[in-house]
Amino acid sequence: MTSPRLPKPAAFLALSLLFIILFSAFLSSCGSEGVASFVWTSPDSASLSFTQTENFPEGQENRFSPGREANSYRLTDAISVPEGYMLAAQLSTAKDGLILGFSLGPESKKLRKEVRFAAPKGRLRFYLSLPSGQDLKLLGLSIADPGGANGEVSAQTKGQGSEASEVEEWARLESLALLPAFRGFEEGSDGYRISDGISMENNGLKTRLVTIQNPFAPTGAPESPILVLRYNNRSETDIIIEAGTRVLAKPMSVTKEIRIPAAAFAKAQDLAKLQIKVPEEVGLVSAFIESANTEQAHLADPGTLLLGDGPGQGQDYSWYRWDLLPSVIMFDFKSYDIQDAYLKRLAFFVEKKGFVGKLASNQEIAPLHGWNAHDYKAEDLARFFALAEKELFALNPEELKLRDFLIKQGLISKRAGGYGFTEDGVIISISRESPDYLRRTFLTHELSHGIFFADPRYRKTCMDLWQNMAAEEQWFWKLYFGWMNYNTASAYLMANEMQAYLVQQAPKRVEEYFTKTLVDRLLENHPELEEKIAEYMDEYSASFETRARELDAWLRSNYGFGAGTAYFLR
Repeated sequence: MTSPRLPKPAAFLALSLLFIILFSAFLSSCGSEGVASFVWTSPDSASLSFTQTENFPEGQENRFSPGREANSYRLTDAISVPEGYMLAAQLSTAKDGLILGFSLGPESKKLRKEVRFAAPKGRLRFYLSLPSGQDLKLLGLSIADPGGANGEVSAQTKGQGSEASEVEEWARLESLALLPAFRGFEEGSDGYRISDGISMENNGLKTRLVTIQNPFAPTGAPESPILVLRYNNRSETDIIIEAGTRVLAKPMSVTKEIRIPAAAFAKAQDLAKLQIKVPEEVGLVSAFIESANTEQAHLADPGTLLLGDGPGQGQDYSWYRWDLLPSVIMFDFKSYDIQDAYLKRLAFFVEKKGFVGKLASNQEIAPLHGWNAHDYKAEDLARFFALAEKELFALNPEELKLRDFLIKQGLISKRAGGYGFTEDGVIISISRESPDYLRRTFLTHELSHGIFFADPRYRKTCMDLWQNMAAEEQWFWKLYFGWMNYNTASAYLMANEMQAYLVQQAPKRVEEYFTKTLVDRLLENHPELEEKIAEYMDEYSASFETRARELDAWLRSNYGFGAGTAYFLR
């Protein structure tokens, strides 16, 4: 008898490797299969490798129903989640009132974070924050139907495709993604999204209270985060935001949205919570904090300029785009001197009698007053920089910075032989050096110029108002604006300034402002005009308020605010 042959070393090694591969495949088939039904993406949108821990059928690893109420998804390699990112779970639910439980974090259950939501029917995205200092390895999801028959399906059907597929499906997990942080809740056209760290309750019969924890923690975007409020019904009753400081927001915008940058709140990054008290009649539909991109991060209600601490250390100004008219850029300069360095020469070039269309030297305008607040349309900005280039005129470093900023923001553009411009582009500015009561007045005044430049409907209304005035009524306006050193030969400029002076205060205060305040200023320098001005006021004093109310009605109808306050935050 011959003894059996032992395999040669090479053959033995091959057999061993084959055994290992087959055994690994066997282990993988026992609850650790790859997931084919949805993707899990990283912060840079790359697909991550992961498996399920339960035995849901292939292609149905994301489907939940009675008998398949829970599953977990384990990353092949744990991932360190960047600061400012959250795990977003996109689901579709087939019925109202399901209770969703999420468990996420490392492999150890003790170190994971547990979150529960009562979910409405439809498309939903849940934003989940990781336990502090922990990597992400596993996400568990369980679904319960409090009003249904949980547990009535026999245990034998659990994980069995043929039988379980006949059971009513509750929900599907469509995707997992690591995205820039979102805090709050939003009802949108493509579904509903909500984060952990938020609570909502009725605070009395007519008020709803929304609380957001750690509202202004880093968002994963380079810009300062913004609080966005959206509502169904306009109301004169304020929304109250408590965030270290109290901010009032009047829900009267025609867009039914208010945007408030974190900069409006003192020490926003250190806030443990933010509370929003909303009148029930307003019908709040969204309240969230987000910073999606640079352009959206700078969209804000103009009242933002009146809040917060203003420009940061080393900054000459802070800036925003008007949320209602994004082509209007608003500057808040640190001081009058800094504002002058950027804009004084422009004031003379655009508006000052005897200087219009000319580039005056610093020495020439140094002893002359510019403006305490400014407004310029993009067309005039383009002409200014084109002429300076043509004449090789030496502009201030600040003016060159302004030019580069405007190009970056798209208000003007470099082209052969000069500069192009955006038709509705506008800049306005105020200064932190102005006292608060003047900052409010200046802001409303300059914003009305922004509307005049950017909205052709309002511009036509104002031009018609000016041109339909009799020459006798125009007399006082030209007298005052001439004293202010405006170019009174321009009907366009006169109509623009007229409307701004009319709407910078409430209509009921207009008559006193024009018949007393402005008259006193004129008579200090021109006492010889006292009799003529008195005769004019006898004839036309009531017309100031009448015309202010015409403009007030137009603004309320088209923007939601009226004369005196061209913003909703305060």
